[in-house]
Amino acid sequence: MKIFKFILALVLTFGLVYIGNSTWMVGGKQTPRFGYFLSPATGFWQNAEGKMPDLSTVLRNPQLKGEVKVKYDDRFVPHIFAQNLNDAYFAQGYATASLRLWQMEFQTHVAAGRLSELIGHTTPQVIEMDAQMRRSGLPRAAAASAEGWKADKEMYAALESYAAGVNAYIATLSAADYPLEYKLLDYAPEKWSVYKSALLLKFMAKDLTGRDEDFHTTNAYKLLGETMFNKLYPEYFAEQSPIIQDSTWAFVPVQPTFKRDTVAPKIIGELPILNAPYAQPDKGLGSNNWAVAPNKTADNKAILCNDPHLKLSLPSIWFEIQIVTPEFNVYGASLPGSPGVISGFNQYVAWGVTNVSHDVRDWYTIQWKDATKKEYLLDSSYQKAQHFLDTIHIRGGKMRVDTLIYTHWGPVAHSQNGVDMSLRWVANLPGLEPLTFIQLNKAKNYNDYRKAIAHFSCPAQNMVFAAVNGDIAITAQGRLPIRKLNQGKFIQDGSTSADAWTEFIPQEQLPHEYNPAKGFVGSANQHTTNPTYPYYYYGYFEEHRGRYLNQKLNGMTNISIEDMMRLQNDDYSVRGRDFLPLMLKFLRRGGLDKDQLETLARVEKWSFVYDKNEIAPVIFNEWFNQLNATIFDEITAVNAKNKLDDNSKIYMPEEWTVLNLLKRDTLSPVFDLVATTDSVENIYAIVTEAFRKACKNLGKVGDIKNWRNTKSSNVMHLARISPFSQLNLDNGGDGSALNAMTPTNGPSWRMIVQLGGKAYGIYPGGQSGNVGSSFYDSMLEKWTAGQYYELLYMKTADDFADKILFKQDFSK
Repeated sequence: MKIFKFILALVLTFGLVYIGNSTWMVGGKQTPRFGYFLSPATGFWQNAEGKMPDLSTVLRNPQLKGEVKVKYDDRFVPHIFAQNLNDAYFAQGYATASLRLWQMEFQTHVAAGRLSELIGHTTPQVIEMDAQMRRSGLPRAAAASAEGWKADKEMYAALESYAAGVNAYIATLSAADYPLEYKLLDYAPEKWSVYKSALLLKFMAKDLTGRDEDFHTTNAYKLLGETMFNKLYPEYFAEQSPIIQDSTWAFVPVQPTFKRDTVAPKIIGELPILNAPYAQPDKGLGSNNWAVAPNKTADNKAILCNDPHLKLSLPSIWFEIQIVTPEFNVYGASLPGSPGVISGFNQYVAWGVTNVSHDVRDWYTIQWKDATKKEYLLDSSYQKAQHFLDTIHIRGGKMRVDTLIYTHWGPVAHSQNGVDMSLRWVANLPGLEPLTFIQLNKAKNYNDYRKAIAHFSCPAQNMVFAAVNGDIAITAQGRLPIRKLNQGKFIQDGSTSADAWTEFIPQEQLPHEYNPAKGFVGSANQHTTNPTYPYYYYGYFEEHRGRYLNQKLNGMTNISIEDMMRLQNDDYSVRGRDFLPLMLKFLRRGGLDKDQLETLARVEKWSFVYDKNEIAPVIFNEWFNQLNATIFDEITAVNAKNKLDDNSKIYMPEEWTVLNLLKRDTLSPVFDLVATTDSVENIYAIVTEAFRKACKNLGKVGDIKNWRNTKSSNVMHLARISPFSQLNLDNGGDGSALNAMTPTNGPSWRMIVQLGGKAYGIYPGGQSGNVGSSFYDSMLEKWTAGQYYELLYMKTADDFADKILFKQDFSK
């Protein structure tokens, strides 16, 4: 019996060890190794923190040339004091990794198409996502950029120093110290490299330039016809208030030799109905920025503001930091994984960024010589394609081997119904983006700003600028192709170079303003210029925020910091102001019942503010959505008839098309419903029917949820782990308001800088990426309420002693 008990105990022990050190499938998802994850010595218990992260107070590293001091304030913002540039970036890498290591590495795994290594063969959609990322060319483009960066010694030394700092932190870690997500996914950190920094920046380029509607517009042109397409999808609208409002251009534009002046649509008729290779990025990605001149401010000091609108996440996109060397003293928001400050200020100047939104991605059909796909037709002769074997390593020991094919247009990134298409994308070209921020961090004046931004290629950004001497400026900065008419709208014929763009708008001819008479510059992702600009461009442009921003800044005087705070948090929408009066004008009230009239009474009183506690914006949005769908039922019918899915369906026209119809073309045949062949509807019938549908969907007034609970904005964990996320934030706002809150996107960093005065900032999260830290989401509540922190701009390492919680000393 004793032997039996001993054997049973031994079997149970080994069984538990086996179970605890194995992964299992539960509900189609792979578990972590429970023994490792639950171990008191190495598991998740070790990630619980008290009031302070457990970081080394002293670090010695032979790469350092001098002493470095890092002071962490009461929000755990590191303030780095170094005697030279490279030591400063070493300390930045170390400090950032100590609080955000998993985030840094996870994002680069996504960008490199390597998520399958972490998640395994049980999630085929992840494997396909990795394959798409690789076929897009992004990982190879990052490698080429990292290699090209070696040509600028200062920049490359900064990138290497940053990587060395990250690796110095990684070297201090034991398995018990790994961030929680490493334990959940059961893997260990890799060494950082310049290539990983390049991947991060290319991934940002993908996020901000990845929206192309070539497939959808090609299908629309094919199925709706040229006349209807041109009517429903105009490129500019009368109400637009562009970033650069001048109509005269003091330069002679470059005249490229196009073999024809417009992209010929003949190929569209030869193509099948096409599916886009992936879902389109959110339209809510954008940003606001502006600067006002001293003559418009109460204190006679220039003020610069920036709030980038990106997908909100925990850990947060940004990492707040200050870097001080004998050469400069810079403070602002950095990207974890890249040296320097992206949106910030120093003792002389401030700068901020928004997305330019020009289309910089084109698709070209490829005609192969034969099934080997080794040669393709171009200008009546066959050119050799490049083939590269590519292996996706899948957790569990499996592999997927793919062949990446490149033409002179770019990678063959999509295939459908026997049609292969190459992607020509500015993000796949080399650029010197890190040099822009390294130089901006130490800029002293307008000339330094212009020199620094000239290195920035992609994603094109509206770079706003202000200086202590009162200068203000804005530049639509990036590598922007010189296009012919319609180029970028449709899938193009890759067998002829007649449809190629080969040149870019010269740096000095990019749209920009410097100390304009109006006393301000600003952008909100609207059109860069009016149509008089000599170069043709195409893209997705926001039609509401830019108009409101220009109207507000134009009318403001004696501007204070508090005015700018209110403007950044402004929930007012010109979208509502545009549409609601017109919708009410065409509504037939006589046919409405009692409940519908009660609903109408609530929306009639709406102030066009997306207030979190109101139901009026909920009623308006539902009414507008129903109106949009009812007006354009022709498009819904075409999508249904051709069985088009979300990746191939014809998009609804932009909202400005609806506005134009309501204001100027009320007799348009689009108001006639397709389904009612025995009658012809008019605008009054359409608006009224849309209101009835909205009321039916919403229910009685007393049952309508307020705007906060209808919108339900969330800050999700990067790995979509709900318990690590913050859901249904207590705020208002809308994508059409300056406070551009949507369910997933919003102001990811609010910054206000008074040049020569104080600065304020906040973002929706906290400095630490550790969910067990008190600094994980410590700023979220205050950010949600529209409040700010005064930024502790230290001039010496001894400043603000009462605000310093922790310090580190680095030496060689």
